[in-house]
Amino acid sequence: MKILLISYDLRRRGGIERLSLDVVGALQAQGHHLVLLSTRRLGPGLIGRLLGQLWFLCQLAIASRRCEQLFCMHALLLAQVDWLLPRPMPRLCWLHGLEVWGKTLAPLAIALCRCRLLVASSNFTRSKVLEHSHPWPPVVVINPPARLWLGQVLPEPLPAQAQNLRMLTVARMAADERYKGHDLIIQALCLLNTDNWHWQIVGIGDDQPRLRALVNKLGLAERVCFSGALNDDQLRQAYQDCNLLAMPSSYGLRADGSAMGEGFGITYLEAAMAGRASLACIEGGQSDLIQAGKTGWLVQPNVDDLLINLQAILNNLGELARRGAAAKKYASNNFGFRNFEEAIKKTTQNLPLQT
Repeated sequence: MKILLISYDLRRRGGIERLSLDVVGALQAQGHHLVLLSTRRLGPGLIGRLLGQLWFLCQLAIASRRCEQLFCMHALLLAQVDWLLPRPMPRLCWLHGLEVWGKTLAPLAIALCRCRLLVASSNFTRSKVLEHSHPWPPVVVINPPARLWLGQVLPEPLPAQAQNLRMLTVARMAADERYKGHDLIIQALCLLNTDNWHWQIVGIGDDQPRLRALVNKLGLAERVCFSGALNDDQLRQAYQDCNLLAMPSSYGLRADGSAMGEGFGITYLEAAMAGRASLACIEGGQSDLIQAGKTGWLVQPNVDDLLINLQAILNNLGELARRGAAAKKYASNNFGFRNFEEAIKKTTQNLPLQT
């Protein structure tokens, strides 16, 4: 089958771009003839952006009339080019999270309803879309895989009894994305009755100076390390050095109707593949992976509940090894590349014939 796959600029290093490359690999492994188009600038400034858009639209107009099926990796991109696509062309579109939650879904609904099939990164995202009464096509769930560990030697299991709590957070520190949970962790750490912990923060963003200043003000700087952006080798080492991924990223709707939260949270899966349990919030795409009491801890997005759980972990550090091992087993059995490739194969082979 000749499939046209479109995505935003694949030269970027984000989770959606990595997932797009995983889909490309799965489709090519199945013998499909793939035409790949992604947006990109063709020069600096506004002129470069406009030239890039024009190039993309021209290529899309030609390719969409030569391919049998369209696979779009972002709902916003599909809505932007919907007017250019041949109506009879079977379409699939991937739904990640924020772009189809809350008020952002309404402008995309017409284009999405013209698809033959929608693919959601998590059951949570699927449920949020289906809460809206539109004539949706079938919505299936395919969880992303963890590309970070592809072809890599996984870390050794944690020792049965840890000496201290070594937390890791891997997330952007952006002023408009404070739902990631950095502030919650800082507030909870201030209230702990022990200093038997260390916290490594990986990521960059315009909110990092504020968080650094807050950590210094509260006297936590000796046990908090801001590592900035890491390459893949350094990130794998960070997972190996920690014994808990702590990212209480919370789902919710802001006053203007926009949403916040994790569509799936590939970071949790990367930690699980490394044999590290996660501490996360109850609502969000991460609930597909994290099983409370088994493979991690799920908490309410407030300081009191986070504090209770952190204190419980510190009182029983051996639980980190047990849940870490369970997280690795569950992730390997249910979220590996083989599972992902089989799900992509089933999806493309069983595409509904009618909308």
